[in-house]
Amino acid sequence: MVCRLFTRSGIAKKLPGLFSMSRRASSSSSPPTDWNSHSEFFDFTGGARWVCNEEYEMGMRHVPFDMNELAKLAAQSVGAAKCVDVENFGQGLYNKPFLFTMDDGTHVIGKVPNLSAGLPHFTTASEVATMDFARNFLGTPVPKVLAWSSRANENPVGAEFILMEFAPGIPLSIVWDTMGIEAKCKLIMSIGKIQNTWASTTFSQYGSLYYASDLDRPKPCLLTRRDGSQIEEPRFAVGPSNGRYLLDDGRLNVSFDRGPWDTVEQYKRAIGYREISCVQQMAELPLPVMGLYGPRTYTRSRPKKLAALNYYLQLINHLLPTDPSISSSFLWHNDLHVDNIFVNPQNPWEILSIIDWQSVDLRPLFDHTQKPFFLDYDGPSLKLRERPKLPENLSEMSLEAQKEAKDLHYRMELAAYYKMLTYRDTRVLHDATEFTETKSFDMMLLSQKLAEDGEAMYQWCVKELEAEWSNLPGVQAAGNPSFPFHFSSEEVSTIDRDAEDADQGMELMRSLKQSLGNLCPEKGLVRLENYDAAKALLRQKKEELMAQLGCSDDERRVWDHCWPFDN
Repeated sequence: MVCRLFTRSGIAKKLPGLFSMSRRASSSSSPPTDWNSHSEFFDFTGGARWVCNEEYEMGMRHVPFDMNELAKLAAQSVGAAKCVDVENFGQGLYNKPFLFTMDDGTHVIGKVPNLSAGLPHFTTASEVATMDFARNFLGTPVPKVLAWSSRANENPVGAEFILMEFAPGIPLSIVWDTMGIEAKCKLIMSIGKIQNTWASTTFSQYGSLYYASDLDRPKPCLLTRRDGSQIEEPRFAVGPSNGRYLLDDGRLNVSFDRGPWDTVEQYKRAIGYREISCVQQMAELPLPVMGLYGPRTYTRSRPKKLAALNYYLQLINHLLPTDPSISSSFLWHNDLHVDNIFVNPQNPWEILSIIDWQSVDLRPLFDHTQKPFFLDYDGPSLKLRERPKLPENLSEMSLEAQKEAKDLHYRMELAAYYKMLTYRDTRVLHDATEFTETKSFDMMLLSQKLAEDGEAMYQWCVKELEAEWSNLPGVQAAGNPSFPFHFSSEEVSTIDRDAEDADQGMELMRSLKQSLGNLCPEKGLVRLENYDAAKALLRQKKEELMAQLGCSDDERRVWDHCWPFDN
């Protein structure tokens, strides 16, 4: 997947002709023929640096291969005589994307996965099969794969690669901000139609999709259509999951069950066992993402994480939804942002292509309910059939506050339209989305990354769950069993104190991010031109935090170790 700091939209300014419908090639003056002499093809050159563990992160994104051979294969894939130009096509955290220009003006997109992308062979093999299935079985506009290899030692390139047609149209990011409300509503309707097609087919297993020939012991891919009919697709099979949540933050190098799984209970239970394996096997726990934890706030510990995960494993049967339709396995693209959707520049509501299918996997529908990112907003939840309203005291607000209120109202209007369409046309997706508003879903969501964060709040939520235990649909469906835990007064005190300390750590993190502004790292990255200023400001903020907390010399040394923004 492409980091949104370094997206393909920037290429439109660099190569404007390529984003026209005619796809004319730019002129080139005698390009070099030895593409292997360009070191920028093999390293991370995204105009950014990591504020922490930079040497490791850069190493995970250094991939040596033979670019001359890849350029030759790109030309062969479209029947061209030769490739006359190769350029970095944006810069991804997980892949190296390239733009190949042929002597006849044809363009081909190539990508080579970084070490951070996922498991060798499986990541590329699954992406290609998934694109094929989405394009040819579900009718989704997806770029056609022209050539590929998931076996680095079995091709002349010396690395895994995918060559595909250049996505027609322009990235939605180029036109979204200038589109009118009517055009945006039409685009939302187009997305709804595509998602309705995705919702038409369920799978018998959870994991990732492959060609059967790429798995050692494939099971037949059994599909169920909306009308209840079943189809066996012998070309495809479900295998180990390549979802990012099984790969990021050190999970790539940990041994645990990656699927496939036959039931939603197996799938969800495997999450708990996965996080337990991470807590037990990792030499260093992943850096926290929600809070600043250390002396005078909350202290993370492996025993507390394992305790929270054991609670999860005992609760999971009662947290799952009672409606089997929203627990079924679906293929879904969960990363619909403005750089992954390509549209017709003349009619921008017409979707011509959806890109970036790496790590797309088969999950229960209630885990697929992330609405398109450009419809996200930070505000109150929406109710069906209730249009968002402007504040009654709008006229009494300052001009800046009025603008913010109107902007929020506008975004909520678009999100409400999407919600209404989903309810009308894809009811099962609407029902799955409604489930995400429940306590049961919150408890499952919080468990996803307990190896790095959230164990204090999870234990507190488990304690509080007793008061509403009998109201959980999963508990009622099971015949109202008694609450499975008993907490002593001492345990309650410890849980409450940890939750309060963790909350303080989260508030400190929120305050830090707000004070950093545009110098705040995203996924650990800051722009190259901001690196020195960001590192200096982060050091300053650490000193201010330790002074604010009144830390001793020993506590300062602990903070130097657990501060998540240092090498």
